[in-house]
Parts: sequence; C-alpha cells; structure tokens
Amino acid sequence: MQALVVFTGGTSGEAVISRKSASMVMANIDRTRFAPTLVHINEDGWFAEVEGEMVSTDLASLQADPADYIGAFVMVHGTPGENGKLQAELEAAGVPHTTGDAHAMALTFHKGRTTAFLAERGLPVARTVQIAPGGSWTADELIGELGLPCFVKPNETGSSIGISKVSEAAQLQAAIDTAMAVGGSGVVVESLLQGREFTSGVIPDASGQPVALPVTEIRTHREFFDYEAKYAGESEEITPAEISTAWTTALQAKAVEVYRATGMRGMARVDMMSESPERIHIIEINTVPGFSEASIIPKQAAALGLSKKELISRIIEQTLLA
Repeated sequence: MQALVVFTGGTSGEAVISRKSASMVMANIDRTRFAPTLVHINEDGWFAEVEGEMVSTDLASLQADPADYIGAFVMVHGTPGENGKLQAELEAAGVPHTTGDAHAMALTFHKGRTTAFLAERGLPVARTVQIAPGGSWTADELIGELGLPCFVKPNETGSSIGISKVSEAAQLQAAIDTAMAVGGSGVVVESLLQGREFTSGVIPDASGQPVALPVTEIRTHREFFDYEAKYAGESEEITPAEISTAWTTALQAKAVEVYRATGMRGMARVDMMSESPERIHIIEINTVPGFSEASIIPKQAAALGLSKKELISRIIEQTLLA
C-alpha cells in the first residue's frame, strides 16, 4: 500500500471549491493501492484529517510518519496551490507532487504574465492592458486599445472571482476597483474574443505524454462563464462538443500546445474561444482544475472511457511514481 497526502483548502475564496475537489479524490482513489491522508490548509496552518479529527501537522511531521509517502496530490485551487508556494515547499523537501513545478505555477497564476508568455510563443490570445496597483489609466485609452465590450480581471484569482464584463465606459471604474480588491498584483483588461467557448482537459497518457480529453462546449445565458454559471448551475456543458472532427482536433491540439508551453504536469484544463478550426484563441489555463463530481474534467474523462478511479490512478502513476 502506497501512502500519499491529498492537499485541500487554501487561503483564497476558492477554498470551498477545493474541498469539493479533494472529496472527490478521497471518495474515488483506489484504496487497494493507495492510502491517502487528507490535509487541510488554512490561515492557521496545516491540519491532517485523522479518524474524523483535525490534527495540526506540517511537512516535517508528514515525512516523519513511518508510512512510505510517495508524494502529494494537490487539490488546492488558488493560494497556495496554484501560485507555486505549496509546490516550492514540497520541492525544497524533495516531495513529488501532481502539478507543474513552482516556477510554472507562479507564471500561470498571473493572468497578465501568462497571456504575454503565450503571445511571445505565437499562441493566439486576447489583446490586453495591464494596470498595476495604484497605476493610472483612462477610459479613452483602454477603449481605444481594446474596444467595448471588454473584460476586467484580477491578475491572480480563479473560479471567475472578481471578473467583470464591461459594456460602457462608465462601468470601468467599478470593474477595476472590484478586480483590484480581489488580488494584490493588479488587473488585466482584455479585448472581447468572438466565438463559442470550449474547454479541453489535458492529462498524461499511459506512457506519460500529454493527451487532450474530449472537448466540452460551455453555454450560458449569463453575460459570460462567471462564478454563478460555473457553480450555481447557470450554464450548459456539452461533452463531447457537437462540432466537426476537424474543429475538435484543432482545439485539442491547441490545448496540448499550451500545456507543453507552460510546463504543466498532471492534469490541467485549457479554456478557449473559437469561431472555427482556423480561429482559436486561448482564454486561460487552469493548472489545478475543478475536480468535483460536477466538474468538467471528470466528465471529459468519462466520455473517453476513463472512470474517476482510473483517472486518479493515472495522475498518480505519471506524476508521483514515474
């Protein structure tokens, strides 16, 4: 029996989603092979769930356990699981984990830097303007550069928290104030991308090479795929997407290209906007994607014929045991 830690929680507004994702891992992990310990992270520290009790712990304590830990399954959305802080601590202690390394996670947690990074590599992204904390801007400059409607996003957040769609110049100030209040690393303002919204998970295949899962189309009657659309049932997710084989193949290829370019490991999900197989733009990469019973990646894996147990085992085999 191989022991591992499943990290959950975190110190951001995404902690509630993280706990749902970790619960899915704990419920479906192959317990004939693996013995998981659930460790909650919050502002007060790390707490291992042992026989229904929360026991304060740390990395040194977990390593000192006589069980042979093979590494960490990271299910912390937001801070510190997606910004590289948890990965840096694990890597310093020589503990394998299921995500990209600390540098890759820190890069991809910042929307503005990620967009610039992808653009430098020739990948199609929205036009953007960065606004630093305390930075100056004018509505005329932003609209002249990006047009309307546009999107205002905190640089460092997930689950669409703090994102606004702006259709009028008068809405910009409130949208930027909202985004600034969510994260401390400024705001990115993005041009509107045209088309239908798609997303494709990427996981390692049985030989460790990245492979795209079936594509999902996301439809919502809201202004965009915001928090309510994601988690309050106000969207429709069609898996596999009802599009041509050529379009599916093009979206999957783009997802794998982004995964490789950003240095991801384990599972990730790439969100895209597309009008046709020839016109695909990258919205973002989710480096610790939602993994609850209602999340997209488990549904995509099921469409490929992978059960939740098989998917979890695949991630462990190709990141912690490879």
